[in-house]
Amino acid sequence: MNNTPAKTTPFRFVLFVAGNDTNSMLARDNLNHICAEYLRVGNCTVTIVDVLDDFQAALDNNILVTPTLLMEGPRGRSTILGNLSDIDRIVLTLGCDT
Repeated sequence: MNNTPAKTTPFRFVLFVAGNDTNSMLARDNLNHICAEYLRVGNCTVTIVDVLDDFQAALDNNILVTPTLLMEGPRGRSTILGNLSDIDRIVLTLGCDT
């Protein structure tokens, strides 16, 4: 019998924003809060893509509006549009215990 703890699948987030507009800043703050409050340290990676600087990344990922969060975790892939204010719904989508 193997007594080593099961390795958890880390969460990977790519947040597409447009500069420092209000919703983009709020999405950044909300994502930071979600990672800090609901995910274990080291269990997530966050990449921020500013479409004003890297429009090709938005095209490559079919991003038409910002902010948009692409997330991948144990439950698969999901896309969330908006400033991530509905934290309860996002946590439910992630499959985290509240």
